[in-house]
Amino acid sequence: METYALAGGLAEALDLPVQEGLLVETVTKGGPAAAAGIHGGDRIVQAGMRRFYIGGDVIVAIDGQKVANQFDVNLVLNHHRPGDTVNVTVYRGGKKTDIPVKLGERDGN
Repeated sequence: METYALAGGLAEALDLPVQEGLLVETVTKGGPAAAAGIHGGDRIVQAGMRRFYIGGDVIVAIDGQKVANQFDVNLVLNHHRPGDTVNVTVYRGGKKTDIPVKLGERDGN
């Protein structure tokens, strides 16, 4: 899964419902996020010098802990092992929803 941290007015520029969180750009086919139903973007937009995949979920919390960037995600996930299930709170289509995700092996392990 590839995400991008919302910052510096990006959420407003992309017309997203929240100001902080992780924009899910792509989801690895067959991975834990895909199996849980996390959605990646379905269209590309240009914002400044970067292209973004939008239309996917925006992750705002994991197990009730607010996440605004990858560091926040790592802090939460460092307390879990592959096979554990975490509750991921996302905004999808302007609505907040919780999705249980069974963790797989982390990249680089």
